[in-house]
Amino acid sequence: MITIDDIKKLNEKEVAKKLIEMRKDLLTLKIQSSVSGSEKPHRKQQIKKDIARIMTFSKQLKK
Repeated sequence: MITIDDIKKLNEKEVAKKLIEMRKDLLTLKIQSSVSGSEKPHRKQQIKKDIARIMTFSKQLKK
């Protein structure tokens, strides 16, 4: 789980890189859960929330 304090330490390029990484993780979890079931089904929700946090912060950086 990523906190706002962790995101604030990153610059704009690192934020974009982290966002891409989180989206890849989410896609991987979706595929795993559809094929064989996920060991940690709550992980998808956590990643979605982390993506939302990162996107919110990146929009604030652009202002």
